[in-house]
Amino acid sequence: MNILYLDSSTEACTAGVAINDRIIADFAIAPRGHAQRLLPMAEEMLARAGIGYPDLDLVAFGRGPGSFTGVRIATAMAQGIAMARDLPMMGMSSLECLAWGAWRRFKDGTGPLGGPVEHSGSGPMDGLDVLVAIDARMGEIYRAGYRIIDGQLTVIEPESVGPPGLPRRRDRLVPVVAVGSGFARYPELLDDGLACSHDSQALPQADDALDFLSRTGRQQWLAPDQAIPHYLRNQVATVAT
Repeated sequence: MNILYLDSSTEACTAGVAINDRIIADFAIAPRGHAQRLLPMAEEMLARAGIGYPDLDLVAFGRGPGSFTGVRIATAMAQGIAMARDLPMMGMSSLECLAWGAWRRFKDGTGPLGGPVEHSGSGPMDGLDVLVAIDARMGEIYRAGYRIIDGQLTVIEPESVGPPGLPRRRDRLVPVVAVGSGFARYPELLDDGLACSHDSQALPQADDALDFLSRTGRQQWLAPDQAIPHYLRNQVATVAT
């Protein structure tokens, strides 16, 4: 299966292609260059993979939450590609992407998160809880919590937006790590020692998203006209009124 992925939900611009069991991806910090860089980056990844738009089976995109403008850019570009070629689409949460990337680096022992640690029971465990927080400006964070064990992701704290704060209820069955710019903006979130490790510089990356998407069933695919951004802040405001 061939998948193209586009994401500009944060200050990063990232695109990639999954072709069979290969992932080819690029990533750049470009807070004001998403509109100019994202599509050429995607086309370069397709060229490096040796395929074109007609060879794609799925067009995926970073649906947010994050920068309103960035989320709209990736969504619109992905929709344009999918509509022109009658391809299905799938959105990937930027928070989920960060969590999946944290798990990948944790289990591989790469990056600032280290590797599997001992837990009470039976030695190293290929799993962890990931707390994700992205700076949402206006004194708020986008946040969520996930448990990932043996490649299976479960939501333990649904996505939300609000004043800086994290859930205190944890059963400690698996290690806890914290990722995302929310922890750089509000380092006091780490003061209680809940997380055994953190990466406050982490940003969504196409290779993480594609690794996750390649494991996901077709039941989550959407028609292009059903693929919409997930702003979260707008949705919360609507519910509150």
